[in-house]
Amino acid sequence: MPSLAISVTFAALLLTPPSSQAQGGSFASGGVQLYYRSQGSGTPVVLLSGGPGFEVDYLLPVTDFFPGRQNILFEQRGTGRSRPAKLGANDLTLRTAVEDLEALREHLKQDRLFLVGHSWGGMLAMAYAAAHPDRVDRVILIASGGPTLEFTTWFDDNIHVRLRPEDEAGQRYWKDAVKQGVSAEKVAIESVRAIVPGYFFDRAKALAFAAQLKPESYHPDVNAGLFTDLGKNYDLRTGLRAVDRPVLIIAAHQDPIGDKTAEDIHSLLKASTLVYLDKCGHFPWLEQPDAMRRAITSFMDGSSSSR
Repeated sequence: MPSLAISVTFAALLLTPPSSQAQGGSFASGGVQLYYRSQGSGTPVVLLSGGPGFEVDYLLPVTDFFPGRQNILFEQRGTGRSRPAKLGANDLTLRTAVEDLEALREHLKQDRLFLVGHSWGGMLAMAYAAAHPDRVDRVILIASGGPTLEFTTWFDDNIHVRLRPEDEAGQRYWKDAVKQGVSAEKVAIESVRAIVPGYFFDRAKALAFAAQLKPESYHPDVNAGLFTDLGKNYDLRTGLRAVDRPVLIIAAHQDPIGDKTAEDIHSLLKASTLVYLDKCGHFPWLEQPDAMRRAITSFMDGSSSSR
């Protein structure tokens, strides 16, 4: 699936520079040293970034939604400091990603993990819960990919139908630039930047988001490797039916990932709550922060209800 890596990349970026006060740590998993950044104190909540292949820094604003918690910003294998000198095929599999999360749980000395996953990060959180249902405390899925890859059949179309001619032209320009010797990393990040408006309801916010996009925040080799692996047999449906821990699914009606994706997840998770946000795309903390905060607060208080 050579084109899938770009087509279904979940745009993300560094919105806030890392705090100089941030704590952190590292641990070994499968022969690779993995790192995380930590903010605050209390029971840990692990934040999982999207892509695959985007660095976790863009989720820094989401830490504000979990006061009184130790926010663990996990630098997934192949991103940030968790990037070995050489990435092999065995480094870029869903199984390895799940094993890395289990190694993080053991390192943090937690009986269960509280996972918050955005986009691909939501898929990873679900995969971990399906593999280790007894090691999950609760899960929050934000604009998550689905339990299968069905959503990829419409995701790209939903993005492109919203783009203006100048957006499409920008993407074509950068795709052609690879023939001129421009690096694959530069082509990948600029191609994503061009189509960012397709991820948003508010174009002005999309353009502001795209303007801050940094080349070093995205690793296309990680995206391509993991989607190659996912394309073989990714299907979490059976495993998710066995998960009985509380799950909050935050979805947005204008997210190109589609309402059906959230509904499919909701139908599989017996203890899940589905909350839709309106006038909102793939990054709800940017377009509907107040509504997102209310949904999380209600969930954390145990007073949320399915709708």
